[in-house]
Amino acid sequence: MTYGKRGDHPLTDILLHHIETYGPEADEAIRGVAEYSSKRELYEWWNEEINGSTDRDLVLRKANRRLHELLQRSSYSGWGVETKRVDN
Repeated sequence: MTYGKRGDHPLTDILLHHIETYGPEADEAIRGVAEYSSKRELYEWWNEEINGSTDRDLVLRKANRRLHELLQRSSYSGWGVETKRVDN
């Protein structure tokens, strides 16, 4: 993907330029999806689920659902677990 300028692609606007695109909640959920997935995984999800949709409610629902899935995955794999230092 060769996008990078403002307005080139919604993901670039949300992730790189922090331009409100689908509303604060949806944009934040999309940032969460990006944080907990690889670039390849992010773009695959985007192309399959969002694919240029302008329906803010749809994007919010799909982004929240995907973020929830990724948070569960990270919890199961130990990504989201904080470790405490134990001094002897």
